[in-house]
This record gives sequence, structure tokens and C-alpha cells, in this order.
Amino acid sequence: MTPDERIPVEILSGFLGSGKTTLLNRMLAKGAFRDTAVVVNELGEIALDHLLVESAPGQVALLEGGCLCCAVIDSLPETLLDLCRRRSAGELPRFGRIVIETTGLADPGPIIEVIRRSPLLAHFLSLGVIVTALDMLGGQAQVERHPEALRQLVLADRLVLTKLDLRTPLSPEECIWIAGANPLADVVTAADVLTDPALLLAPPRGPRLAGTDSPAAYSHAAHTHGVRACSFRLNEPVTRAGLAAFAAALELSFGADLLRCKGLVETRGRLLLVQGVGTRLAVSEAPPSAAGGEPHLTVIVRQRGEDEIAALLPWLHVPEGTMPPTREGLQ
Repeated sequence: MTPDERIPVEILSGFLGSGKTTLLNRMLAKGAFRDTAVVVNELGEIALDHLLVESAPGQVALLEGGCLCCAVIDSLPETLLDLCRRRSAGELPRFGRIVIETTGLADPGPIIEVIRRSPLLAHFLSLGVIVTALDMLGGQAQVERHPEALRQLVLADRLVLTKLDLRTPLSPEECIWIAGANPLADVVTAADVLTDPALLLAPPRGPRLAGTDSPAAYSHAAHTHGVRACSFRLNEPVTRAGLAAFAAALELSFGADLLRCKGLVETRGRLLLVQGVGTRLAVSEAPPSAAGGEPHLTVIVRQRGEDEIAALLPWLHVPEGTMPPTREGLQ
């Protein structure tokens, strides 16, 4: 392919719970983006995110079982080349771009490096825009606490500020912090993208970060020490009281060490989507795209073991009317 014919690969990044999948769905809902193939990277052992992406059949490829910048980075070239092969063979619509949605714990640097430095990939693909969703309810604390979040922020061509509708307007100090952390990134809000979805993947207005052509610029930020994702299959329906009790038990047991909780649960014959960021847990009707998904929960914690989470799972099945546990009740 000539340089003008290569397919751009866009990277959609952001820390745990920052709203990446919501942004992706807004993009795909518009007809102008139906020529987009999506690669979703799932950290937990049981994949879910690809079920939540509203897309045409065959439009989503899944990389599961590990973080894209670590455990499955070697699988990425194969996945991208397979998409190109299937496109050329007519097995997929002739998409005009590929979007990689990373896990919340992925450092975009190694992904960028693979796309840029593989001669084979470079023949078919080019690096597109790097977008990072920044959660403005707790994004600054995440960046200060997690090297991955900092890498996602500083490597972005475009920052999308999310959850501004749930808080007061940005303070001057926050604006200064964002600009100082990545002064060359375009900054838009999730509301801007909702109004004009083309903003999400529009070519960046400014140059890339200085020094990003140097290998040193992609020095891999190590994962935060002790962070792990634990997945649990749920073979029995849960109760509404059980969901409230489990949420309370997680908060009381792990506090700030609880980073993310996500999954599908069945109750009273209905499939529900569970999404939690930190100790905030939300439950809603599962989208139609999740129909047939296996009930499960994936909990991402720091400095804790899988057995500690497993010990709390019985709370999911307590009878209706049961009160959530207290700290004394967990001891």
C-alpha cells in the first residue's frame, strides 16, 4: 500500500472506569463511523467489554486474558493483520480505520511502538490519533497514584474529559494541571463528543509530544504494584439485596484498594450490568448486545488476594430484605 492508502489505527485509552466504552458506542452509533473495525482488550479472565460495544456483526475483535501492553502484546500484530486479511478477502466490510480500546491498566507506549516499528504492519497500517478519556471525578488522584494513568495522559493527542455532568465546573487549578500534564493535547469534553462524534477521532490540531520518535519515550510504565483482576463465574442468580450487600462488603473490606468491579449478573430472570469505579457501584439493565453473556464479576484490586474477594461472594445471594453488612459483621 502507498502511505495514503494505509489504514489508520486509533488508540482509545483511559484509566479504569473513565468512560471509554461509552465514547466508543457514541462513535459507532453514527453512520459516518460504520467503516470502523474495533479491537477490544479485556483484562479479566472472562471477557465482557466486547459484548457492550454496539457494532455490526464481525466488527469487533477481542484480545482477552491480559493487558494489551503486557501479556497479549505479542498477539496484537496477528489480530491487526487478520483484520486486514479478512478485509481484503471480502469477509469483512472495507473498514477505513481500526480503533483499539485498551484496558484501563494499559500503557499505550508499547502499543504505539508495535504499530510504528513493525515493517509488516507499517505496510498496511499507520498510527492514528491517541485518545485518552480522563475521569474528572477522580482523574487527578488516579494520575498521581498510578503510573499507567500518567502514561495514558501524557501520550494522548486528544484528552476527553468525562463525568463533568456529575460535578461542579472545572476550577482554574484543574485547567492548569491538565495543560501542564500534556500541553500539546487537544482537550474536549464528553459533551462535545456527544454533539459532534467526529471530534473523537479527528486528526490532532497540534504536533505530537516532543521526543515521541525516540525509543526512550516509550519506556514501559510498570503496572502499579499489586494490582490484579480476579474473575468469578456466577452459577446462580443473585438478589437485589445481595447486590447491595456485596457492594457494601467490598467497600468495607477494601476501601481505596478497590479499583474496579464489572460484570453481568442474573436476577429474577433479568440480566443486569454491574459497573463500579472505586467504591461506587451502579447496576442497570444489560444492553441487548450482552444477551447470552455468561454471568460473572471481575474485581480489580490492589494489594489483595483472590481469596479475600471470593469470601465476599456469598453476600450476592442473601434473601431479599437482608440489610447490608456492617464492619463489625464482616469481622
